[in-house]
Amino acid sequence: MSNPIKTWFFELIEDAIGSKAMKQFKKEEEDKKNLESNNKPKGD
Repeated sequence: MSNPIKTWFFELIEDAIGSKAMKQFKKEEEDKKNLESNNKPKGD
């Protein structure tokens, strides 16, 4: 996340809902990205 506004936004959300919930959210987003990249068909 190199975008400073995006970083600030996520820090604001993290402060609001707590760091434990934010870590869980980030983990789920990473898992979702990994699943999507694994399910993409390979070009032959």
